[in-house]
Amino acid sequence: MIYKFGKKYIVFTEEVVATFHKYKQLSNVAHESGGILLGKVYNDLIIIDQVSEPSKEDDSGRYYFFRNVKKAQRIAEHAWKESNGERLYLGEWHTHPEDVPSPSRDDRTLLKNMLKHSRMNIDFLFMIIIGRVKPYMAVLNKKMVKMEPLNTLQAADGLSITIYKNNDRIYGFQVAGFLDFAPKAYNAAFSTIFVGTVNAISALTNLKDYVFEHSQGFIRFLAPDSRDAKSQTIMEIMLIQVNTVLQEMKNTGIDKFVEINYIQQTFNK
Repeated sequence: MIYKFGKKYIVFTEEVVATFHKYKQLSNVAHESGGILLGKVYNDLIIIDQVSEPSKEDDSGRYYFFRNVKKAQRIAEHAWKESNGERLYLGEWHTHPEDVPSPSRDDRTLLKNMLKHSRMNIDFLFMIIIGRVKPYMAVLNKKMVKMEPLNTLQAADGLSITIYKNNDRIYGFQVAGFLDFAPKAYNAAFSTIFVGTVNAISALTNLKDYVFEHSQGFIRFLAPDSRDAKSQTIMEIMLIQVNTVLQEMKNTGIDKFVEINYIQQTFNK
């Protein structure tokens, strides 16, 4: 699942989405379930890649869920320490026994209190409510009066490609979005290029220190500290392939559905 919060993409990994589906209140006797959201925050991206799951220490019923505060705190602290401070507490999730859920007054109060007392170096938190048919996805930051729904990434938004460069060296890329308005061949072409790039680097180089995030409609690969000549060659071939596909799309007038940006950042050698 991909959403937008300002200029940031919000990506929920497939594992997290599977957990949400697991606890949907599809039966008439199922209790509400919930937990906390954990993930990583970058300049232009937020990855929610872990969630806590309900346990016997929580209190729940058909129409309520109260998570155990101490256990949630232990989970958040463990995730933070294990990731060397990269994985943060990012909010709350729980289920509602309705097709299209909406937050209760208690839900709003909980998130406001958590944001007010959060010790993390962020000024926002997310509230995710899983309904039987659709989820409610919202964000609250310290400047907002109330929670605001997240914007779903639409097919009309097209495909956004970001190439990260250090002077003349390509050190990574990010791809987000969909090409539903273009022939399926272009989706397949871009998928082959970017996934193939990661696979080639993994198979043909000794590069180990990199960031790789992959979810439906999203892929991100970064290796800012790499000086590997083979991986650089593979990246350069990738860029040639991308520009070749873009030129073909331009010839047919559908290149407007693809946005490509270059972000330059200099690292010390």
